[in-house]
Amino acid sequence: GPPAASLLLPSMLRPGAQLPSCAARVVSSAGVAACHDGRRSLGAGILRSPCAPHAQESQQRRTFFARKPRGKLFDIEGLEAPKDFPRLASEAVEQAKRELKGASEKPAAELVAALDNASNGLCRIADAAELCRNVHPDKKYVAKASEAVQEIAGYMSDVNVDRGIYEGMVRGESEENFAGLPSETKAVLNHMRVSMEHEGVHLADEDKSACLQLLEREQQLAFEIVQRQEYLRRGYEGSADDAGAWVAAAATREAFGQAASRLKKRAGKAGDEFFVPADSAFAEQVLKACSCSTARRAVHESQLSADEQGAREMAELLTVRQQLSRIRGYNSWGEYAQREALLSSPDKVETFIDAAWSKLRPGLESDIKSMAAEKERLGLGSGKLQPWDTGILLNRIRQEHAAEENRISEYLTYASLMRGVDLVLSRLLGLTFKPEQPVEGEVWHPSVHKYTLREKDRILGILYMDPFMRPGKVVQSAQFTLQGSKRLDCGGQQIPITTLVYSLPVGSAGLPLPYAITFMHEIGHAVHSLLSDTTYQHLSGTRGTVDFVEFPSHLFEHFVMDVACLATYATHSSSNAAMPLEVQRSCRQNRLRFAHFEAAQQLMYAAVDQAFYSYHPLDHLQGAGDDWSRVAAEGVQRHLTSALGRFDSDLASGHFDGSFTALLGLSRPSKFDHLVHYGGSYYCYLFNRALSSHVWQHSFREDPFGAGSGGPLKELLRGGSVVQSLDAIEALLPAGAGGFKAEDVPLDAFVQQLSVE
Repeated sequence: GPPAASLLLPSMLRPGAQLPSCAARVVSSAGVAACHDGRRSLGAGILRSPCAPHAQESQQRRTFFARKPRGKLFDIEGLEAPKDFPRLASEAVEQAKRELKGASEKPAAELVAALDNASNGLCRIADAAELCRNVHPDKKYVAKASEAVQEIAGYMSDVNVDRGIYEGMVRGESEENFAGLPSETKAVLNHMRVSMEHEGVHLADEDKSACLQLLEREQQLAFEIVQRQEYLRRGYEGSADDAGAWVAAAATREAFGQAASRLKKRAGKAGDEFFVPADSAFAEQVLKACSCSTARRAVHESQLSADEQGAREMAELLTVRQQLSRIRGYNSWGEYAQREALLSSPDKVETFIDAAWSKLRPGLESDIKSMAAEKERLGLGSGKLQPWDTGILLNRIRQEHAAEENRISEYLTYASLMRGVDLVLSRLLGLTFKPEQPVEGEVWHPSVHKYTLREKDRILGILYMDPFMRPGKVVQSAQFTLQGSKRLDCGGQQIPITTLVYSLPVGSAGLPLPYAITFMHEIGHAVHSLLSDTTYQHLSGTRGTVDFVEFPSHLFEHFVMDVACLATYATHSSSNAAMPLEVQRSCRQNRLRFAHFEAAQQLMYAAVDQAFYSYHPLDHLQGAGDDWSRVAAEGVQRHLTSALGRFDSDLASGHFDGSFTALLGLSRPSKFDHLVHYGGSYYCYLFNRALSSHVWQHSFREDPFGAGSGGPLKELLRGGSVVQSLDAIEALLPAGAGGFKAEDVPLDAFVQQLSVE
């Protein structure tokens, strides 16, 4: 979601909270980017010798590769066993206290440096602990890492509302020489002050207490909603009192075989029936794999039924967030979410969504017409497309082309993709990507790889790659920042360290195309982090507003999506042969089949997100009394129905029944956890698909690895997230291709790329 209000670590970091990593970027296994960066990291690294700069090759060899192995996990001094995590957390807190002692009386530049130093040390342990509890196979490490996170969170929740530090910031910004300070120093101080105000530090005690209570309730609701949605998705314990449908045994066995035995069973009039809980993985599988339209319709309609608990919880979350936004000085949560964004207001987001809808609509109508024809061809019935047809229709078409997809995947191995990464780094950016041997105990599993990113003899950053699936590993695709770039007090430079975690098949097995795209998306995030060269780690790498930091990762997707580019490095898993033209054609056709429909679905999720956070339940609760949550939930649903109705009226419905939102399965807000995670920012993915397509077409398509384009890209990435502006991205474009406002991003390249050439 949007970066949370924070000084050292965000408001989500409170004792007992369930936390994402300081800079974790999660992508679903289906290849749809899902940014779970719910809090903003401000850096890491104080426990590494602060005056051991890594600028010289000789120093690097001594520091990382030639020393005697000592079993230090993540190369953190003193982290050799699970019990070390809580101790290191306590030491980091004490060191931060020493760093911040008297900091509020310091001039602006010294205050920023002190805060950044304190945050650096705290995040070094907190981020390492967060990575550890997500990926380490040893449960003892996981448990102790969780203790470390909670201890640091408790301290940071106090610092975030420290009135003395806040007043020091206000004084700093009013100093006579403030205007003459470096732009990064001013940007960081401003961000820190505003973040503390979002915590309520500047409010009177009574109002501050109310703000903190709202923050606590927001965190609690967000966690409970996501947990409940996960429970519903699992669906194993659903009862007949829950939403769902009784489905004939033959239909359930067709959909998921012997797994049907996990469901509740009864004797029906025509034979045995199984209860399929609404919104569960079982329900999704029925809609995708069951040829019986009666069964699919029953499951679909069960998912349209009222979810009173979920609706009330979502309405309360919205109410709390809208209250917080007003306390923070914004008219709505959407306005708060876009406060630093390229699309800097909900009105600008709406302008972009409207323009994208107009561009997508002709291709969408063509896709729906084709899908209706395919329904009849596949023997799924005649007549118009129904909402319960889309899942099985798209699945059957994928199955028809499975042989093509399998042949494509033979060229999309981990080894091939890493060759592509090396090409991007070496030819485009002029860098060296070198594998290194971790010292004993440095990594959490033998399959983890270590790389250094180098510019000549200088090491710019370190990347840990945890690429393969293994028992107990749950992370599908994510980036975890361990250390941000930072100028050290002794004059050296702290190098960035980041980790990419995937769950790819072991060995030479090929990947589906969406997985390969996701792989390169995460590489884009990692390179952005590793190339950062900033004075403070506060805004290094991907620690910026979501619609800015998603640009590099979406640009990197094109190194796979552009088939001509892909063919320059993707070779066959066994023969090492180049990708033949017919495979290239199949790759393009398979990716673009019903691509307008998929893009419109992403647009509609963004529209739901914007509409949801434009509604203020408290403004419509007069006379509601104790039943206010039900009244609020009903108001939210009416508002969404009204706001989304314009898409139905725009779209010709001759080839489908019902509303377009129903065709997409958009039934109720409690079903979409993206409303919890993104909170007004979901548009960023469609926006960056459009923006990156425009930049790719004008600056990279003709020569994807040309140094002429690589120089400006390297400069953009080196800036981290200090200058989060469209101008910084437009610097990649040739004369005449830029000069547009963010909400008016050119869409032609994006729409053209959705059509088979």
